[in-house]
Amino acid sequence: MRTKKSAINMATALISQFIIILLGFVSRRVMIDSIGVEYLGINGLMNNILTILSLAESGIGTAMIYALYKPLADNDIPRIRALMSFYKNTYRLLAMFTAILGLSILPFLDFFMKDNTVENASIIYLMFLFSSVASYLYSYKVSMNNADQNKYLSTIFNTVTQILVLIIKVFILYLTENYILFLSIDIGSTLIKNIIFSRMMDKRYPYLKEKSKEKLDYQTRESLYINIKSLFLGKIGYILSTSSDNLVISSMISVKTVGLYSNYTTLTSSVSGFVGVFISSISASIGNLMAKESKDKVYQIYKISSFINFWLYGFSSICLFCLSEPFIALWLGEEYIMGKGVLILIVLNFLIGGLMSPIDSIKSAAGLYKPDRYIPIVAAIVNLILSVILVKYLGLSGIFIGTIVSTLLFSFWIKPMLVYKYIFKKNLLEYFIDIFLKLFAVMICGLVCWVIGEVVFESYTVLNLIGRLLVCLIIPNIVMILSTFKTEEFRYIYNTSIPIITRIKYFIVNKLKIQNN
Repeated sequence: MRTKKSAINMATALISQFIIILLGFVSRRVMIDSIGVEYLGINGLMNNILTILSLAESGIGTAMIYALYKPLADNDIPRIRALMSFYKNTYRLLAMFTAILGLSILPFLDFFMKDNTVENASIIYLMFLFSSVASYLYSYKVSMNNADQNKYLSTIFNTVTQILVLIIKVFILYLTENYILFLSIDIGSTLIKNIIFSRMMDKRYPYLKEKSKEKLDYQTRESLYINIKSLFLGKIGYILSTSSDNLVISSMISVKTVGLYSNYTTLTSSVSGFVGVFISSISASIGNLMAKESKDKVYQIYKISSFINFWLYGFSSICLFCLSEPFIALWLGEEYIMGKGVLILIVLNFLIGGLMSPIDSIKSAAGLYKPDRYIPIVAAIVNLILSVILVKYLGLSGIFIGTIVSTLLFSFWIKPMLVYKYIFKKNLLEYFIDIFLKLFAVMICGLVCWVIGEVVFESYTVLNLIGRLLVCLIIPNIVMILSTFKTEEFRYIYNTSIPIITRIKYFIVNKLKIQNN
């Protein structure tokens, strides 16, 4: 059942991700043509400010999912009701706190927007704030659904609604060139979507509508508070590290540069969305597995997920490095290309974060939040200081160098150290040898693919983009197969994939026979 749910979660997430990404590219092009790149910058900046405001929520969702794993596995309905009642009340308080904090930032909004030419920035910010606060009122039910390994339900629902909303938004923006109206549709649809999904969850879990008679015991509450506090501290560092880049760019370079950079982050986040499906779809399964299975079994699953993760993130990084510039030139125009140095740093940051994601999944699923709770804050402060200093001398590249250096100094080695010490109880040297070999292999493959692309497919045309893509498809994957086909992880993936491919082939052949008859 665990494997089946993971497969369903993965398949639905992949399909939905592809459709949403495709529509997102269309929406972005229409947005640039209709209202200009400055609005992309404002859009990215507002999202970052709201992400930082969401620090209040940080830790609760993850701690909630972790706390629900065992009651859901045991079908302990009274305890599930008690936990959900606790989270519902907590999220209501957070919504109120975020609204107050968000309003207090409004008078200082201009500080974050150097060379801003966009009108009604305050109104735009308030609309973003309202949408963010409203989403908190239903977040606890989404977490419940994901903890029960039914993420595919929310994925299908979100895909259908996002497709409809994106089509309407693009159509309205194209006709009116009005960003305020564009946002209004987004806010209204979010409210309606949350209400509908909440009712769907009430039907699926009817006991959630019943008032909980059971109260959480002192030990459970203390455990939750400790986990939430530790996660909160960790999330502060992570969010400040990832969101501070746009704030530094906007306040020290320009809002327009945020818009240009956001085109690159659209590509990296789109690829992350695809690759992340494979990790996130099994994360709930890992948590479920850790509640029932031995550490050796968990380590085996980790090695397999790490292998898949490396293949996908390595291949994706090479594609991003070799294809981003020609793709942006064809999609938006050559004037939106920011330079090779910036691209290298963006891809390197993407690759390092990607290779670490299996460790993050294991650490989160195991509830290992407390030991490093202060480290992300220190890393975020170092990142911010380095970025502010380096941007004065190196420009945009300095900001990304600050992010990479702070990652390497802290989370790059501390997180795996904790996982290997407390969960796997194995030698950490094995991990670092493995990850440095992976980084080296990706860099060499990426360099070879880039040189071939530059020499053979020099100009930015659709045919040359396809040619570069074929180079990226062939060389890294051949190297990967030849270098890993004798490993246990490769054999596991191969033996698991063949029956699935055979069933798909059998299904298609039967369908064709039925149609021909």
